[in-house]
Amino acid sequence: MRFGFFDSDGLKLRYFECGEGEPLILIHGLGESIEGWTFQYDEFSKHFRVIALDLRGFGMSDVPESIAVEDFARDVKNLMDYLGLDKANLLGLSMGGVVCLEFYRKYPEMVKSLILANTLHKLPEEAKPMFEQRLKLLESSPDMSQIAEFIAEMSIHQDRKDLKDMVRTIIRKNNKEFYAMVTAEIGRVNYESLLPQIKVPTLVIVAEYDITTPPALGREIARLIPGSKIVEVRNSAHLAKLENPEEFNRYVVEFLKN
Repeated sequence: MRFGFFDSDGLKLRYFECGEGEPLILIHGLGESIEGWTFQYDEFSKHFRVIALDLRGFGMSDVPESIAVEDFARDVKNLMDYLGLDKANLLGLSMGGVVCLEFYRKYPEMVKSLILANTLHKLPEEAKPMFEQRLKLLESSPDMSQIAEFIAEMSIHQDRKDLKDMVRTIIRKNNKEFYAMVTAEIGRVNYESLLPQIKVPTLVIVAEYDITTPPALGREIARLIPGSKIVEVRNSAHLAKLENPEEFNRYVVEFLKN
């Protein structure tokens, strides 16, 4: 296991590595960090060289003054350049899936495969009320406590206090102004025209009880990406990687091994 820091456009960003073999880069969701992949490292590192990073503004990485999704994609590119990687498999969850799509748009030659978990390619009409609720909660709250509670309850389906506490702890640590900026940025993305152009093997992962990025949204992504595969993680909401890691991890490993 190796922790370190690298430079991305003058910002100091944290990354983590474990295992050996073909590179698999893990890209976290909104408000998350390297620690959000805790239940993935042991299994994935048996098969791959696993690399995770705190995108700019999150975890232990520097917080920039402004943000665009392409900045996050550049963080991944800069990390790959730093580690001397020409090509990698990318796994992104939620916002991380959006970053994967942006990365493919900008650097398709550097992508071996895509795993898009509990994510979106654009904000559907039916999701806008919940999205607006998030923004209002951020505006009206003095800190991250209320939004952390909201995310924990919405993202975990099972009656698991340990997992909800873990999510609350990770989300509370965020810079509120930056978190709000990124939330607004995610609400503006639209990769509908990009999806049919994706030419690498792609796995779409959805979760049975996900109300943030519902299974129907994942099915639409899979329908638009030629030759893609879709799987559903049972008994889980938005953070399926935490609630049912055995199933989540198995789907990822099987996809990359076949």
